Amino acid sequence: MSRLNLLARQWWAGELGAAGTALDIGLAPAEAVYRFGVRLRRRAFDRGLLEVQRVAAPVISVGNVAVGGTGKTPFAHWLAVRLQEHGRRPAVLHGGYADDEPELHRRWSPDIPVVVERDRVAGAERALAAGADVLVLDDGFQHRRLGRDLDIVLVSAERWAMPARLLPRGPWREPPSALARADIVVVTRKAALAADARAVAGEIAPFTHAPVLLAHLRPAGWRDRLGPSGPPVGRVLLVSGLAEPGLFEESAKQAGADVAGHVVFPDHHGYSKADGTEIRRVAAGRTVVTTEKDWTKLQPLLDGVDVRLLAQQVIIEDGEDVLEARLSELGA
Repeated sequence: MSRLNLLARQWWAGELGAAGTALDIGLAPAEAVYRFGVRLRRRAFDRGLLEVQRVAAPVISVGNVAVGGTGKTPFAHWLAVRLQEHGRRPAVLHGGYADDEPELHRRWSPDIPVVVERDRVAGAERALAAGADVLVLDDGFQHRRLGRDLDIVLVSAERWAMPARLLPRGPWREPPSALARADIVVVTRKAALAADARAVAGEIAPFTHAPVLLAHLRPAGWRDRLGPSGPPVGRVLLVSGLAEPGLFEESAKQAGADVAGHVVFPDHHGYSKADGTEIRRVAAGRTVVTTEKDWTKLQPLLDGVDVRLLAQQVIIEDGEDVLEARLSELGA
């Protein structure tokens, strides 16, 4: 699976040569059907043919226009914590398509309710009944049935240059023109330089009238099973199931890890006992370094293994005043 996952990412990035060209041609009809469906659905919402349902509290959506890799979950968590600091009672709504993300929200902030419900309107009502007065929708840009008061769309600086091909022929859920629906666009970067992120912001500007902010998703330090720790000693084995494992590897190296190898699984991979056995075999006694997201599922499989987690933090590098002003408006 990890090999197929790697090939898919290379194909989407246009790195498979003749084989990639053959896949492009073969899947062009499927992409055309998907693109037509996206356009039809968008127009139905824009013209009121599909109903948008409002709830009795502000709704803030954090989403993107491509598959994975933008930092939606850490940004949604950062936003919920910031709302708490504003004196609000936030709840996070999640669609339930991946168990690791809701679990991450609960671990990061046990006092912020997380409602997992594929029907986002029903989830919103449950959260309000439990006492929330503002809702943060994790991965909500395409879920338009639940009305929102602030649409924040994240764009990865590292992935912006990928060909704008839609699923299944490429990683885009919607074309860049969909950014016109956003209230705020945030260019996120992990390994990219700040100057590169600013260049991407300039390229995004023609697609939207919304302000374009910059955010850095950077390493926030190391953790072991018990809490904060120092960096791992000696050569380590990376293990990840992410949309962009290469960015995790770069972050680990920047944070001081001496990487001996990297075992890559598909994004949101459901780790099995066999996976745990294979990781132990490849690690061969070395420290295993993984992400907080992967650890939610790896923890019961790696008893007795020295494990380090690379935590991540969100830093708004440009435009924080714009975001704060919008949050204050919601409070009013």
